[in-house]
Amino acid sequence: MNKKTSSKSGSTTSDGSSNAYPIRAVERVCDILDLLQRSRDGVSLPETAAVTSLPKSSAFRYLSALEARGYVERDEESAVYRIGLAFQPHNTRQLEAFLSQAGGPLQRLRDDTGETTNLGTLNGSAVVHNLVFESSQMMRLAARAGERAPIHSTALGKAIAAELPQDHVLAILNAVEMTPFTDTTITTPEAYLSALETVRQQGYAIDDCENQGDGRCVAVALSGMPFPCGISVSAPARRFTIDMVPTVVKQIRSVGERLVRDFLTEG
Repeated sequence: MNKKTSSKSGSTTSDGSSNAYPIRAVERVCDILDLLQRSRDGVSLPETAAVTSLPKSSAFRYLSALEARGYVERDEESAVYRIGLAFQPHNTRQLEAFLSQAGGPLQRLRDDTGETTNLGTLNGSAVVHNLVFESSQMMRLAARAGERAPIHSTALGKAIAAELPQDHVLAILNAVEMTPFTDTTITTPEAYLSALETVRQQGYAIDDCENQGDGRCVAVALSGMPFPCGISVSAPARRFTIDMVPTVVKQIRSVGERLVRDFLTEG
């Protein structure tokens, strides 16, 4: 049986939670959400408990409560927790309608280029790969649908960030660690903002072996949409050479412009 001591100022339970000082619980919730925001692949229950200095039972109760409200989601297969749909800065119904329309064109773009195509949206401080159509080639570069990726090392992240106000971009960068995944990963806000200027000038973003050692990806933001999003083509760098980028960008733009036009017309 858990012991509980009480006083005029409130009570304290054996797991350290305080009824008198609810701000303590708020701080723990914020600690958990900050941890999940920083995580690229999700966080397990033991990791959550360790980082927040909570007993596993308490960490589980916090996570379960957040999951029930949609602030956290749990992957049934891997049992890891991620930031949930409640933090999406856009209307979920609009996104679902858009994804249902975008599948066919993204598949055709995959067939035309022979490489993996992706559609991603900004979710909090990361890009979510909402749609992924993998290349049929044996060697391919592909994220999993639903996978979260950082904005600082990905073409989708840079393409979307280039459409955002600078203070929004800096807020994201300040909330996450700009991890150097390869020797060419951008790791400072100053360098990143400079890279975004290049993205705006050329109209597309490139991940030139910045997120994976042998991966190249180009992306174009879908301007005019009610939520930040973009589409991209990714492939092993040895096959997707720099001289091929202009042609692929032209194909992506054509598909992207049609997607936006059709969605806004029907919406």
